[in-house]
Amino acid sequence: MFRRTALRFQKTASAALKRNYASETPNSSAHKLAEEALAQKTGTATKSRATLPKGDKKPTKAKGEKNNNYKEIALAAGAITGLGLGGLFYYGRPFEDGRPDKYVEENALSAAYKRCVDRFNEFQQGMNEPMWDKLLPEPLPEPYRRAYTLVINLDETLVYSTWDKEHGWRHAKRPGVDYFLSYLSQFYEIVIFTSQSSMNAMPLLDKLDPYQYAMYRLYREATRYVDGKYVKDLSHLNRDLSKVIIMDSNPDSFSLQPENGIALKPWKGEVKDQGLLEYIPFLEAVALTTPEDIRPVLKSFEGQYIPIEWAKREQEMNKMHRLQWEQEQAKKKTSRNLGSLLGGGGSAAAQVEGPPPTYLEQMRKHVRETFASEFEQQKKSQEEAMAQDMERQMEMMKEMKMSVWDLMTQAASGQPLAPPPPPSAEEQK
Repeated sequence: MFRRTALRFQKTASAALKRNYASETPNSSAHKLAEEALAQKTGTATKSRATLPKGDKKPTKAKGEKNNNYKEIALAAGAITGLGLGGLFYYGRPFEDGRPDKYVEENALSAAYKRCVDRFNEFQQGMNEPMWDKLLPEPLPEPYRRAYTLVINLDETLVYSTWDKEHGWRHAKRPGVDYFLSYLSQFYEIVIFTSQSSMNAMPLLDKLDPYQYAMYRLYREATRYVDGKYVKDLSHLNRDLSKVIIMDSNPDSFSLQPENGIALKPWKGEVKDQGLLEYIPFLEAVALTTPEDIRPVLKSFEGQYIPIEWAKREQEMNKMHRLQWEQEQAKKKTSRNLGSLLGGGGSAAAQVEGPPPTYLEQMRKHVRETFASEFEQQKKSQEEAMAQDMERQMEMMKEMKMSVWDLMTQAASGQPLAPPPPPSAEEQK
């Protein structure tokens, strides 16, 4: 009986072990990987990707395998070194313009390095210089030549520019700028010199000065870049500096020739500004009196507002002129004519009301009256010429549209496009 009970217990334990093995084996990770591999081979793989089981580590590199980062670093360092040495010996070669070699007695590496430095400094200096040695052509011949050259800035001197998100860039013209340019153009060779690029400033100047009272225009390409600032070097203008005046709202722009400059107050869009018109009497007097050198004249106004100071000086000159005339009148001997002896009014008629006008006053009156009479006629003729040019351009555009329309009609009809007629003998001439 005991034996029968032991056999029954043994069978029950073995059956329980088999059930446990059958229930745990399908859920094991190895069994899952085997099933997925079999499904992929047989084409019954599911959309899910086989992943490494959790807790398993990625395979490590073999013991004999080395890291290639050091090789890449070594190759890059070698390439950089080779390029550096090549550039050093290329740009450090002796100069070929005939100049003496200052570093011929030094070793090759040190001499090449110093030549590279010299070449870099020359390149940097060349970039800071204007693009042309002579910014203006030769002066015009007589009688078109002007005795003086007036260089004037654009930004915050003739116009004021603002920008906002709603309107973008907007430009305002300074009050009196049209009269200033037109009136002084009969005395001065006017040059508008701006630190803006030509691409930005050219359309603005076309609207500001449509009649081209300014003979020349210079842009950023003609400036020098010194200490982070654009400087207008007047020595490159191809003009005698004793006859050059520059008016600019930024004194740094004429820092190389401060003796030629007039520092204007920057214009910020004030409607009642008279800054330009106030300088006309002084500039007019300079052109009419023609001093040999303008620089000492400008030096005498240093630290003073030129329009006010010039008005005071002109008033003093008029007082001196009157005193001189009164002294001359007092020295004259009173002579009695026949009418005075007879008791007539000859003495009252001989009295003079005041001194005659000065030379400057006479010339100023004559020039302004002449300009006033000619300005309207000149402006009218210029407007007529511009209107004719506009009509001519519109006619050319109409002819161009008609020709294009004819070509399109001809092509749509299926007819071969006829070549243009050959030019006539008159057109060839």
